[in-house]
This record gives sequence, structure tokens and C-alpha cells, in this order.
Amino acid sequence: MRSIAVHACRLAAGTLAALSCAVLPASAQDGVPIDIGQAMRLLASRSGSIQGAELDYQARRLQAGALRRLDGPDLRLTGFAGRVSTTLSVDTSRIGQALEPALQLLPPLPGIALPELPPSLDIDRVYNIRSVGLSSAWPMYTGGRLEAVKDVASGRAEEAAAAAQAARGEATVQLAQRYFGVQLARKASLLRGDAVTLAKEHQAMALKLERTGLIARVERLKADVAVDNAVREASRAASDLEIAEVALRRMLGESGEVLPTTPLFVHERAVGSLASFVDAALASNAAWKQIESKRMQAAANLRLQGHEYGPTVLGVANYNLNRGGTVRANWLVGVAFSMPLFDRIDRARAIAAARIEQQRVDVAAEQAGRDIPTLAEKQWRTMEDARQRYLAMGSTIELARETLRLAQVSFKNAQATSTDVDDASLNLTKVSIERAQAAYDYVVALAQLLDTAGAADQLPVHARSPAHRIAFTKE
Repeated sequence: MRSIAVHACRLAAGTLAALSCAVLPASAQDGVPIDIGQAMRLLASRSGSIQGAELDYQARRLQAGALRRLDGPDLRLTGFAGRVSTTLSVDTSRIGQALEPALQLLPPLPGIALPELPPSLDIDRVYNIRSVGLSSAWPMYTGGRLEAVKDVASGRAEEAAAAAQAARGEATVQLAQRYFGVQLARKASLLRGDAVTLAKEHQAMALKLERTGLIARVERLKADVAVDNAVREASRAASDLEIAEVALRRMLGESGEVLPTTPLFVHERAVGSLASFVDAALASNAAWKQIESKRMQAAANLRLQGHEYGPTVLGVANYNLNRGGTVRANWLVGVAFSMPLFDRIDRARAIAAARIEQQRVDVAAEQAGRDIPTLAEKQWRTMEDARQRYLAMGSTIELARETLRLAQVSFKNAQATSTDVDDASLNLTKVSIERAQAAYDYVVALAQLLDTAGAADQLPVHARSPAHRIAFTKE
């Protein structure tokens, strides 16, 4: 039985749990008081995983917002300055044909020969051109490609939001394990201290009875051994508590001691039905939201690939702001049309890949539709089992306490041995730690169930429900 009690104490230190401040020893009162809600907020502000996920979500959301006017018009200021060389060609053949009848009517001019008019004149000119204008383009028809691009960006933002929720939920479960693990370790340390007190009281009684000759020396020696064992277990419990407190302090990023003030709790009634938690998990679970966001992205990507060969119609406009000079003010308004006839990318394969990706997401969604309810049911039943175990152990503790009292009275009357008293004391400590462990298991299972249901932030609300709370008292 001693080994079971020691195992329960060690298990407390590895997971960290809670104890009511009303039963804390004076030394445990040192430190910064912090309840579970404050601890969750502190962890959210200092956890690298949570902050990283939140920053990724903010970036994805801004990227999606940046594309909301992707299918609207734009306006650009354009300019050009440069030197242009050009050749101006003038066709003079018709001019020569028109002048020839008139030249034939002229009298001959002695010694003067009229020059022949060349058929064309070429003039090289160099211009300095400066142009400033406003231009605009408005996608009038893109076959849904721009809408698909926006849907892909929105899906990525939703996926990042679900990832941030998952990070917060996972951190909350870990915090519950460590926070209430401290309370469980503190409760175990308190119970081990009580066991030392009882063992020393029994040792004093055994010594007194030995001096009066009512018990043999071996019975007093057994009492001495019981004290040594109790002191050793108490020292180990204190060490486990110290380890638990250090782990919680480092998780919260605190340099000084922290004092958890939210006790372990167990509700009198179930916090919700199994069906309600399953429905909540299917609607709000972070993994399910991630799958839904991937489904949105896959559908949008398929639309995008499927319309790459569709036509594009743009409304275009340009207004030149130049006043005077070589290039005078002008404007342009029109419609531009384009449709790809050949592309370097094999669109058929790209479309096939998009369809396969969509099928992969559908398969994952189908599997999640089975796994998530199963996980919620398992966690709910684990929570209810711990709750029922805690409530049912009240009578067990009363029996252990009464058994110890009777063993102590019988020992005083030389009707029981030191072994009987030691066994009764160890049994009371063991069942008390087991009951505290049941409360810890309940709180951790509740935190996990709330995380699966997408409501991990509601843990402090359940911890503050006094109408359904069973706080620890000193047993």
C-alpha cells in the first residue's frame, strides 16, 4: 500500500495539479497569487507557439484583405522622357504628275533646265519627347479567376485562424496539467506531512506504553520505523512539489514564485451531455476548421486551374496630361480582349492535380468526421469516470479515518500492534491521495474535452461555478 501511495505522489509531480488555499501551509502562501484565468492570459502573452500562430493568422488575414479589390479598377500615373529619331517619307510622285501639264505650257528657257522632282522625299528628324498621363484598367470578365484567387487567400486565413485556435487549446491543456499538477503535488505533500504527525504521535504513545511495560520493545521499534518511512515519503513529496512549482513557473515565464489559487474541483453533475460535446466538436474543433479551410482552398484552386484558358476582358483608359510640345494632350478609352491559345504549362495535368487535392481533403474530412466524435466521447467518458470516482470515494475516506481511529484506540489498550496503526495511517494517506488524483484527472479531462469542443477558454468559467464545486478540505 505504501508503494501505491508513493506512486500517486510521484504522478502528481509529473503532471502538476491544485489544492485549495484554505488548506495550504504557511510556507506555500509565499509567491504571486494567480488563478487559472490569469495563468491562461499570461501564457498567451508569453508562449512562442501561441504568438507565432497568432502572427501567422494576422499576416494571412491582411493578405486576404489586400486582395478584396482585386477585381476592381486601378489608376496609375505614367510618364516617359526620351529622345526619338524618326524618318519622315513624303511621296512626291503625284505632285510631279500634277505639275507636268503646267510645266509643258511654259516657254522654253534658254540655258535653264528645270530640275526633275524625285518620286519621294526622306527627312530625318530627332525629337525630344516628354509624356505624363493617367492610365486605368478594369477587369470586366476573367471567368471567375480573380474570385478564386480571393477565395484561396480567404481559405489560408481561415486555416491560420484554426491553427491559432489549436495552439491556444494545446497550451491550455498543458497549462491545466501543470497548474493543477502543482495543486495535486501540494495536496500530496500536505497529506504526507499529516502522516508524519500521526506517526510521531503514535511513536510517542508507543514509547510511553513501552515504559509502562504494556507493549514489547519491538512494537516501539516498529513505530520508529513508521516515523522514518513517513519522513522519507514526506521529503519525497516536498521534492516533487518543488519540481512541479518550477515547471509551472518556467512555463509561465515568471522569475519569482507563483501561487496557484484555483483549487482542484469536481462538479456534482455532468457539465454537459455527450451529444452536446460531440455536436460542439463537429462545429468548432480546430482540426475540423482546418479541414474546412483546406476544402475551400482546394475548391477555389480547382476553379482557378479550370478557367485558365478562359477569355479575359479589360476596360482600359488613358489620358495624357501634356499641354503643348511635340506630344499634345490626348486620351484613350476602350476594351481589351485576350484568350490564351497555347500555354507552356500543361493545364490538363494541373487540373487533374487540383482534383486529386480536392479528393484528398474530402478523404481527410471523412476520417475526421469519425475521429473527432470518437475523441470527444472518449474524453467525456474519462471525465465522467473521474467525477464518479471522486464522488464515490467519500465513504472510502470516512472508513479509512475510522479504521485509523480504532487502530489507535486498540493500540492504547494493547489490543492492536504498531503495524496495524501504520497500515491504517498509510491507507488513509493512500486513499486521500487517490481522491485528489481523481479530482486532477477530472480537471485535465475537462480541459481536453473543452479543447476538442473548441472551447478551451471556458475552463476558468467551469472552475468558478460554486454551485457545482467540491473544494478540498483537510482530511
